[in-house]
Amino acid sequence: MAENRSIFQFKQFALAHGNPGLKITTEACMFGAWSAQFPQQNTLDIGTGCGLLIGMLNQAHPDAHFTGIEIQLEVAKLAKENTSSLSNAHIQIHANALEDYSGKHDFIISNPPFFINHLKNSDSSKNQAMHSDSLSPAELASGIQRLLSPEGKFTVLYPPVGMKQFEEAAKEKGLYVNQICEVKHQASHETLRLMAQGSFQEGQKVQEILIIKNPDESYSDAFIRLLKPYYLIFD
Repeated sequence: MAENRSIFQFKQFALAHGNPGLKITTEACMFGAWSAQFPQQNTLDIGTGCGLLIGMLNQAHPDAHFTGIEIQLEVAKLAKENTSSLSNAHIQIHANALEDYSGKHDFIISNPPFFINHLKNSDSSKNQAMHSDSLSPAELASGIQRLLSPEGKFTVLYPPVGMKQFEEAAKEKGLYVNQICEVKHQASHETLRLMAQGSFQEGQKVQEILIIKNPDESYSDAFIRLLKPYYLIFD
């Protein structure tokens, strides 16, 4: 096991994360749990990293088929190791760039790189994982348009500036955001992330706000409900 690699223990599974790739974040866990509410049978995870999202979705949809694509070979190997221990034989991990992958999926999920014009990290693997020049919002929208089945749904996670760019690019491809959830650390704070669900069908956008913590820094009831199936700290 790589030096400095950590183990993130969930209620039903555990994942090695970091070195190579990025460590698991609270926002990514929220995104996985939030995305699990949507029906899926054949799911594609674009930029799967350590396999976090597949692990969370697999817990909620144990009969579904999952495919993860990851451009970094060493990170893809880590994802394969992690997902091989999950109780689902229908999981495949490919070391592919998005443009090199083909197939149709009824559900696509992606937590893409989102730092734009940001000081780059000295670790090249972290650069690819963190910076949008390796997978821009426009490139992701194009990939989803190509790989999503006509009646399928997708979910993406971005900070506000990234979501604006993605939504504009998606609309040009005939994709629409149908539901959006603002994530804030506290109610009085600025928006940290936006979780969006979309499809080829245009309609009225459903909007909600999810607060991580109360003013006293205790976890909010909504956060606890969302992560209770996964986090050991919530009995």
